[in-house]
Amino acid sequence: MGVAARLLPFFLLVLTLATAQAKETAGLKRSVGEAEVDFGAGTITVQAGAAADSRMPGANAARPGAERRARAAAEAKLEAAARALTGGETKLAKGALERAVVSRIEYQSNGGVVLWLTLRFFDVVPAAEAAIALKVASMPLAFAPSIASAGKESQLGFATYRFASGASAPTSPAPRDAIVVRRDGKGRLVLPAGEASRIDSLAGAAVVIYLEKAQP
Repeated sequence: MGVAARLLPFFLLVLTLATAQAKETAGLKRSVGEAEVDFGAGTITVQAGAAADSRMPGANAARPGAERRARAAAEAKLEAAARALTGGETKLAKGALERAVVSRIEYQSNGGVVLWLTLRFFDVVPAAEAAIALKVASMPLAFAPSIASAGKESQLGFATYRFASGASAPTSPAPRDAIVVRRDGKGRLVLPAGEASRIDSLAGAAVVIYLEKAQP
């Protein structure tokens, strides 16, 4: 058997996993204003551009200024999206926008610039990672869901999401120790009585939530 034939099953597996990952990623993305929010990766991405300054002697001289203006416009969009995600109640962490990274950039022949700027959830709310994951049948993709148990209510720092085993194109099945929660009439994630003591450790934390289905 040739090398190509022996490697074919491996390549097919890689292709299958890549296709599943692409489907899962698409299912965890939402538009918020002018931003694309990837709730799986925990990122907010915006696009902005700036024309070249016609007073500059050439495209190369005009390009740095156009890039600065494009980034400033992108940062304004990022801030608006972050505030929309958090309900306008969360103040962005100091220096958050400065830590946003250019994930893609296009230089125009005339010196203009179009760029894509990406900000992590962690840069919006620098939350410590929770030691335990949550699992729920279905819910909307929310930045920081409320949690409740035994008459006590709190809020996560932020959440990222995965599809649980059995969902469409799962690539990361929920861990066995994930706490199964339910949503109540107020949209809160309710811990089971036996896990009520976990609410304090989840409050303000970065939590992974496994879903069977993501609501619009």
